[in-house]
Amino acid sequence: MKRPLPAGLLVIALAACGVADSPSVQVAPSDTPVPSLTEEPGATVAPSASDASSATQPAAAADPLLAAELVDVRSGEAFTLGALAAEGPVLVETMAIWCTTCLQQQRQVVQAHELAEFQSVGIDVDPNERSEDLAAYAEREGFDWRFVKADAALVDLLADRFGFAVSNPPSTPTFVVSTDGIRALEFGRVRSAAELVDELGD
Repeated sequence: MKRPLPAGLLVIALAACGVADSPSVQVAPSDTPVPSLTEEPGATVAPSASDASSATQPAAAADPLLAAELVDVRSGEAFTLGALAAEGPVLVETMAIWCTTCLQQQRQVVQAHELAEFQSVGIDVDPNERSEDLAAYAEREGFDWRFVKADAALVDLLADRFGFAVSNPPSTPTFVVSTDGIRALEFGRVRSAAELVDELGD
């Protein structure tokens, strides 16, 4: 039986291989400082340069990452992470089609959907991959959540905040996001379905 999760929560798993120039994502510039990439699970990403891993980011309306307009490559639907988070838990993985580690994590996401109610978003930031290929990948693998092709601005925004490890697919960077802010989880491993549900529920 699926167990409900708290509303207003969003998880981002980020695995990228570069910077893409795609028109599907519009991102406002940000001067938010970069937190440590060695944060323990549950650490909070802060807007303060002096303590980048302990405080909470501004609400979605003031956070360019949560306010960035994304477009689903299959439906053409425009949405924001902040709006999805306001509706309830969302699991988001930024990935590349070629990345086997990303695929392993996404297969755990499928199982996690059987355990709890939440939405998912996949964000592809490989500059050599196309929106139509991403859509075909999602269909082929049976992933029924939203997929977005990122552009250079979105990748830069993520790298500015979290460091360039976000562009390394095998590191599977993961972030928990709520309407109150964003907190980074431990990079470098694939989480099981149960672990993902636990992170969503924290």
